[in-house]
Amino acid sequence: MRPFNLEYSTLNPFSFFTSSLFTSGCLASALCFVHPTLATAKDASGSVPPTLGLAPPPGATVLFDGSNFDAWKPFSFQWINPNDDQKEIQWKLVDGEAMQIAFEVEGKRRKQFLCTKEKFGDYRLHLEFQLPKEGDGNSGVFFGPLYELQLLNRLEKESPGLGDCGAIYQIRIPDVNAALPRGEWQTIDLEYQAAQIGANGFMTEKGAARVTVRLNGTLIHDDFKLALRRNKYAAFPEEPLSPIVLQEHGSPVKFRNIWIVNQSPSKEAAPNMSTLSTSEEPLLK
Repeated sequence: MRPFNLEYSTLNPFSFFTSSLFTSGCLASALCFVHPTLATAKDASGSVPPTLGLAPPPGATVLFDGSNFDAWKPFSFQWINPNDDQKEIQWKLVDGEAMQIAFEVEGKRRKQFLCTKEKFGDYRLHLEFQLPKEGDGNSGVFFGPLYELQLLNRLEKESPGLGDCGAIYQIRIPDVNAALPRGEWQTIDLEYQAAQIGANGFMTEKGAARVTVRLNGTLIHDDFKLALRRNKYAAFPEEPLSPIVLQEHGSPVKFRNIWIVNQSPSKEAAPNMSTLSTSEEPLLK
C-alpha cells in the first residue's frame, strides 16, 4: 500500500500538503505552485504523485525547464576511456517541456550520458521522468560519485531487486515498489549529503555520504548511509562535489522539470521536503 493516496487539482495545488508545511518555517508560496501543464499523470489508484509539476522554490537552480540544454554537457568517460571525446549533445528537446534520450545517431547506437556543467555537494534534487510504454525503459539518475538510482519498467514486481526501479543500483533495493504504470510521468525527490573527504583523498570514517529518496511521493530510501561503493562505477573518483548524471541505456526515456537546491552554503535557506511525508522527522538526521 502506498503511503500517499492523494489527489489535487491545478486549481488547488495546496491540497496535497499537510498543515505542517505552514508551521515548518518554509514559505508555502515557494513550494506549492504547480505547473498546470505538468500535473497530469496518475497512478493506478487515480492519485497524482504529490510533487508532480512542482515549481522550483526561490534560490533553486533550474537545471532543465524544457527550453534548452544550457546546464548540461555530454558526460565524459575519459577516466576509463581516453578516446571518449563527445562534445555535442545528441539528446532531443520534445513536447515543449522535456528532453528525450537519443540512443541512435544516423542509424548507429551511440552511448551518451548527460551531466550537469555544475557540480554539487549537499543538495535536494527534483526531477520527473517518463519511461516508454514498450520494453523495459532502462535509464538511471546518478548522484554523488556515480551512485545510480535505477529507472526501469518494473511495476509488476512486488519485491524489487538491486537492479529494479528505485534501487540504488547494485547497492540497495528500495523499501517498496513505488513505480507507476508504463508511460506515466513519475517523480523523484532526492536529498543527498556528500561524503566528507580527508586530506588523503579518501572518505573519512564518519564521513560517509547519505541519501533519502522519494519515488512518486513514497519513501523508498530513508537516510541511507552510502558506506560502500560496489557498483560498476566504483572506480570513479570520490569527490566532495559531483555532477548530476542522466543515463542513456538504449531506451527513449524522457526527463523534465529538473531543479536543485544547493544545501552546502546555507542549509537553513532550503525548503524542507520532509513536509511531503506524514512524518515530522527530518529527511537527514
